[in-house]
Amino acid sequence: MNVKPLLFGMIGALGIAFGAQAADTAKAANTKPVNTWTCEDFLAVDDDFQPTAVGFAEALNSKDKPEAAILDVEGIEKVTPMVVEACKQDKTQSFKEKVHAEWDKIKKDM
Repeated sequence: MNVKPLLFGMIGALGIAFGAQAADTAKAANTKPVNTWTCEDFLAVDDDFQPTAVGFAEALNSKDKPEAAILDVEGIEKVTPMVVEACKQDKTQSFKEKVHAEWDKIKKDM
């Protein structure tokens, strides 16, 4: 009996199972508009996509419409870890409000 195909098959099945679980978690957050996300929804998003979510939330004004045509990429890189930490402290809070609060802290330092 050749063990290699069996081993690769088992590894593949585990990868699919874990991938499906991660997709289900991210899917829960992605089925709602970003402006209604809680911090828990944001934290469920893959780390690679969190800066995109932060940028989008920052661009939304009080009427949930895109406000600025310019995206501050450096600011997003700086504020994303701050938003992650703030959201970990209270996962029930509004993600959009946390983003705006953390951006305000950065703007004061500029």
